[in-house]
Amino acid sequence: MSEDATPLEKAPTPSGSLPVRARLATPLPMAAVYEPELMWPHVVHVAVWIALAIPALYQLGLLITAIGGRVSYPYDLEWMEGGMLHHAQRIRDGAGLYVPPSVDFIPYLYTPLYPSLLALVGKTFGISYTLGRMFSVLSLIGIAIVAIVTITSRRCDHPRAAPAWVGGLLGLGLFAAYYPVVDGWYDLVRADTLFLFMITGGIAALPSWARSEGPWGHAKTAAGAALLALAFFTKQTGIVYVVFGGGIVLVVAWRRAPTYVATAGVIGLGMTWLLERTTNGWFWTYASKIHRAHDFNMDRFWESFGNILLGFPGKYGKLPVIGIAITVAIVVGLGATAAAWWKRRSLPPQARPLLVWTAAYAVSIVVGAIGYGTEFAHFNAYMPAFLHGSLAAGAAVPAVYACARVLYGERPRRELVTSGAAVAVALPLAITCLTASWSPGRYIPTEADVEAGEKLIAHLRSIDGEIWMPSHPWYLRLAGKTPRVHRMGVTDVTHRQPQNVVEGLAAALDRKVFAALVLDSRDVHSEATATAALVKSRYRPMMTLPTDERPRVYSGAGTRQSWGGVSTPDSIWIPIEPPRAPDGARTLFDFEAPQWTSWDKTGTAWGPGPVATALPGQGLVFGATGARFATSMHGGDAAVGRLTSPVFMIDADKLTMRLGGGTDAKLRVELWVDDQIAATTNVPRPGGSMLREVILDVVKLRGKTAKLVFVDDSPTGHLIVDDVWAW
Repeated sequence: MSEDATPLEKAPTPSGSLPVRARLATPLPMAAVYEPELMWPHVVHVAVWIALAIPALYQLGLLITAIGGRVSYPYDLEWMEGGMLHHAQRIRDGAGLYVPPSVDFIPYLYTPLYPSLLALVGKTFGISYTLGRMFSVLSLIGIAIVAIVTITSRRCDHPRAAPAWVGGLLGLGLFAAYYPVVDGWYDLVRADTLFLFMITGGIAALPSWARSEGPWGHAKTAAGAALLALAFFTKQTGIVYVVFGGGIVLVVAWRRAPTYVATAGVIGLGMTWLLERTTNGWFWTYASKIHRAHDFNMDRFWESFGNILLGFPGKYGKLPVIGIAITVAIVVGLGATAAAWWKRRSLPPQARPLLVWTAAYAVSIVVGAIGYGTEFAHFNAYMPAFLHGSLAAGAAVPAVYACARVLYGERPRRELVTSGAAVAVALPLAITCLTASWSPGRYIPTEADVEAGEKLIAHLRSIDGEIWMPSHPWYLRLAGKTPRVHRMGVTDVTHRQPQNVVEGLAAALDRKVFAALVLDSRDVHSEATATAALVKSRYRPMMTLPTDERPRVYSGAGTRQSWGGVSTPDSIWIPIEPPRAPDGARTLFDFEAPQWTSWDKTGTAWGPGPVATALPGQGLVFGATGARFATSMHGGDAAVGRLTSPVFMIDADKLTMRLGGGTDAKLRVELWVDDQIAATTNVPRPGGSMLREVILDVVKLRGKTAKLVFVDDSPTGHLIVDDVWAW
């Protein structure tokens, strides 16, 4: 008899009868199993458990639909995906990850296993978004297998299979229901889901692997240690699960602890030493030192416990309170387990998965709180807690069923009572899966997004020269250009540490090495990156990208308003150069002087002179040339005033100028000849901060002297002017 057999299984049996385990595995006559006066009718029993499984299958169907619609999207689903592909490409090219920060590359603050696997497989299939997402999809499949196998394991001796299978499905369904909470993070080109599979697989395997007898026990223990140690090289928080795995080994088979510690130590410390030696210390700089330089928010840390245990009640829209259902199921399951143990002084084997996943849940809650408290964190920090809590809640269903059998004994109608207890735990979980409905379409890119990506890539390809696209560097690779450092890398290195230098970046911007910058709105307005001021002083916003050249992101930063801007390509900036009129034209006014010399001004709207940047409340101004432009935004939209040019001779057929701002008739340009208004023009519709060319036909006014008057008589708008040319 095995060492882990329960006292119930060791109990003597009447002569000629089978042990309890054998009797449970031996089919009994239908009449003996389902006696109408003692048990539920078989059809009702099966129907109830099938009904409880349907909401879980519904949630899994939603998840499969969302993933199926996203996995082949050829652009960023989340703004850091392309940067991860850049990591894999560098490994494949032999350039390395952990190098001094430069304009070419700065690694994310992660350990290297995930991009290394992408690079390895990419040698055969090519590095792509689909390949990166397939690692996450396969990890999800692995997680599902681990969950079902763990909760329905034969080692648990489940007296009925239905509660175990339905519990496993409900656990997976609850985890699927969290997909919108984490903004669709399960299937991205990121390491999170692979990490989740590795720690979950290690936690699930160690209790039985460590109890295996003989040399195989040591080998399996070493395998579990290796899996958890390698998880550290997927995400740094894996170190917590290495310690947790050691605790499991100490509890179930303490003699295997030296094997576990030795294996985890050799892999963890050995690979860390090797990476440190081969990167001249840059590995630990990125993986630890820069991490620790980031701010830690204790409010977010403590808030995380409520977010996880209560499921964001009343926050972020109408997200369901999944956490409450999970918490209640776990508490009920632990209470039933404690009562059964007290009665028999032994742990029902059916409760082991509940205890394992509850312990993992407790650890993962703390890990999630620490992760979310760290600066720049997102809700993906909660993924281990969401998974392990869901599995613990699912495991509570068969645990309660088995414990109720122990507590109720052999009394009449035992099946009615025990099944009823399990159903009472499963029903709220099923209702939660049903009411936590969400729309997969919200996370699935459209054909318009694919077409927008194609147009954007064609546009990038048409630009002559190098481009820096800090939030989507892989788009440049698709356009046949060289990807450069990701904005997250620049932010990581310089945020709160402005003394850190990104080699070559400031010089490249200062010397205007890049023919263009393609920026998201976040790149200029968010997080005050060290390069923002230099970008604005050396580059001018040339144009906003049209809607049909903006492939959208669907996960992570930018998909909630609280993140301060959507991470989609927004504008193209070009180097600031002295303005030059095109062939066939001459410059009348270019607004490059800092003051209104020789101009007449009334009111306050036009300020002391042309400006180099947009004024507060104005937003970026696109389409201006040179270093300055004129605007009546001094004092805000409420300010009014007029600006009159020096007198000039009309010796051309037409005048052109670039106008922007409001389309109110009180915002206009007047051409005065002989003390009369000879022509007027307004801002072309739709107005706004994009300057558009207007034309004044002056062929009949040749030889006359004239002046321009820029009029802002509107208390609710402003006028922007640049580049007055005579043709």
